[in-house]
Amino acid sequence: MPCVVYTRMPRPAVKLLLVAGAVVGLSGCKLVDQKTFNPQAGRAPQPYIPPPPVVVPIPPLIELVEGTPASAWQHPVEQIVHKALARKPNILFTVKCLVPVSGDSAHDQQALIHLVQGDGQAVAQTMTEAGAPPEQVEITAMPDSTVTKPLVRVYVR
Repeated sequence: MPCVVYTRMPRPAVKLLLVAGAVVGLSGCKLVDQKTFNPQAGRAPQPYIPPPPVVVPIPPLIELVEGTPASAWQHPVEQIVHKALARKPNILFTVKCLVPVSGDSAHDQQALIHLVQGDGQAVAQTMTEAGAPPEQVEITAMPDSTVTKPLVRVYVR
């Protein structure tokens, strides 16, 4: 009769061997979780904030430096007023008198008064004589940190 040898391993050793095999086998696997299907899962939402729109400054129609003789700017101002009124009869002319900021409000105020009473009024008067109705010509005056010398600018709307 053939000799049969039957050896039996103790049960705790088998369990230990199976657990060790499972640990070694699964150590290279990536577990399935929420991030498997959505990489952004669990992160706080980041709202999209668009960049501010680029605002291109509107150039003035006319820019005159204080003290420029009237003979140098009077005829071009009249031509511009005629052309603007021909394109848009209800156009609004804004005459802005700008002086540089000096830090002394009393000095700025005196400079503005001098500019408005001088060149600002002269430009507005020339525009009304050229055909612009007085209600379509407005004058504003303010100190401006971007200018280096007193200016009169004319804008249209």
